[in-house]
Amino acid sequence: MKRILAVALFSSVFATPAFAADTGFFGAIDAQNWHHSGGSGVSNPSTGLRVGGGYHFTQNFGVEVDYAQSGSGTLGGLNYKADSLQVAAVDTWHINDKFSLFSKLGLTANKLTGDATTGCSCSKTGVMIGTGGQYNINKQIGIRLETDFLGSTTTYRTGGNIAGNNISLGVVYNF
Repeated sequence: MKRILAVALFSSVFATPAFAADTGFFGAIDAQNWHHSGGSGVSNPSTGLRVGGGYHFTQNFGVEVDYAQSGSGTLGGLNYKADSLQVAAVDTWHINDKFSLFSKLGLTANKLTGDATTGCSCSKTGVMIGTGGQYNINKQIGIRLETDFLGSTTTYRTGGNIAGNNISLGVVYNF
């Protein structure tokens, strides 16, 4: 069983692309619904935005760099915004020409910033994990739905760990 899994993983990561358009640069923009948990008095921020891009080395393997920013929320009565810079390896499984599933594994640098009256600011770098699906309208444009776990950030004011997750819906453009 371990050999079968190892061969399947190796094949999906290092398979050569079937078409030239399956490799190259891409850009993405997503609307996100952030969810934070773990601290007392956490009110989740409003919808945020993520922009990013990357490179498909093969049909099945690529890298992606994203910057995301949430709307405002509250933490223990303090107003805050969340930012995240993410770098991840992306493994893609093509179901057919139109549908694919993907997973991400990488690093995220998260930052919570309070407003001028609260002065709260804290950051942490950690592991990010994501998964999602994509529907390709054509070879250049796709629509994707994704969920990511962005690790946790320790707040210095409350002393609690705030875990960050998001669900996003967006558009991908392949150059």
